[in-house]
Amino acid sequence: MPTNSQYKIGVRFESRLRPKYDFRVSTLYLQVGCKKDNAYDDHTLVKLYPNTQSQIEALRDIENGVPKIEILKRSRNLNDTTDILLTPEQLKELKHFVKKEGIAYDIKDNYGRSFEAVERSPRRRVFRSFNVFEYHSYGAMQEHLEMLAKMHPDLLKLAALGSSYQGRRMKLAKISLNPNANNPIIFIDAGIHAREWVAPAMAMYLIHRLVSDPEARHELNGVDWYILPVVNPDGYEFTRTSRTNRLWRKTRSKNALLDCFGVDGNRNYGFKWAVSGVSKNPCDKETYAGPKPFSEPETQMVRNVMITYGKRMKLYVSLHSYGQYLVYPWGYTGDFLPKEWQKLDSLAKMVSDAVERAGGKPFRVMSAGKWYPAAGGSDDFAFGAIGVPYSYTMELTDGYEFLFPERLLHTVLPQFYEGFKVFAAQIGNEFSPTRHKKAFKTVDSNV
Repeated sequence: MPTNSQYKIGVRFESRLRPKYDFRVSTLYLQVGCKKDNAYDDHTLVKLYPNTQSQIEALRDIENGVPKIEILKRSRNLNDTTDILLTPEQLKELKHFVKKEGIAYDIKDNYGRSFEAVERSPRRRVFRSFNVFEYHSYGAMQEHLEMLAKMHPDLLKLAALGSSYQGRRMKLAKISLNPNANNPIIFIDAGIHAREWVAPAMAMYLIHRLVSDPEARHELNGVDWYILPVVNPDGYEFTRTSRTNRLWRKTRSKNALLDCFGVDGNRNYGFKWAVSGVSKNPCDKETYAGPKPFSEPETQMVRNVMITYGKRMKLYVSLHSYGQYLVYPWGYTGDFLPKEWQKLDSLAKMVSDAVERAGGKPFRVMSAGKWYPAAGGSDDFAFGAIGVPYSYTMELTDGYEFLFPERLLHTVLPQFYEGFKVFAAQIGNEFSPTRHKKAFKTVDSNV
């Protein structure tokens, strides 16, 4: 639960500006409104529980046994679920597969009926305050960032990065007590996968705490925070147009040759691009890596931030959901680890311990490619191409797939924040120029 200090600083801010994107997306909703909105109602969610290595191997090739299934999550270790959405016809095929392999499973029928309806009316955001424990439209989030920047000009600056494929403006939140101090940078992004709503919510909560909570000055001492709350705003807004689109993952770029949309942004980065765990089919719903590295304007903007600030960037965290994992490079291979893997592993476990002490679930900590390699990820690019010493993908929450209930945000977001306090302490202690100067003076005085 939030601490008393969190309630004192407040979580609501009055909005005076009319959100631009809510109107535009509402128009889009009218355009697609004739589309059937119960496409997933007859689907079944199946959770598979592998308990042997041979069952893990069998699940890696499950698409060959049951074609065109939607895999929401793959097992990363024994007794960790593989979650699949199936039509009634596919369910029959899957039952033959799991019987043959001896894999235990649970099922949840009529899965689409559990999707919460999204409030599309812009009036809801115009006359209401912004609550950090709710899911918001992209326009509402951008409006709130603008307001925070006006309220805290000494702490928060917004830097324009460019526009998404569909023209949504993207801005980087730069939080610093002293922008001229040459402090190490913690770079956090979220929402590269459209359906993972809890990730942008966590990013917005981080910004809110860092600029609004006086106690957060500890996390800003000797460290600058750069946060991009939604990397894929087009996809994110698309998931809000109807229940049919709620599980969309990719960007919304149009393929020049086929009537297909989108690229998996987390397979689109230019380090070991497309060597493993990707699809080369533009119509693949999940892991199409794009026609070339950085084909998407959204991944180009993240790359540019990393290149511009790479010398100062000491920690990169990409927020995702779900499964409660905290993973580090390499993602493109599970055959070997980077030589620095023990430092990565140790810090991740410290973060997990802090979250658990705050009442949250511990993270599963491991190399990203340990169980299934996937190339072209942003964490590998940050670590392997830019040289960021600490790079992670954080998979938030467990138990609700991509539909984490809004009512539980007030519980889990503060818990995750405790882990980010550990990140900040480590980066400050290891890389802060102020602390290095003090250490140098101490050594020099003893000479």
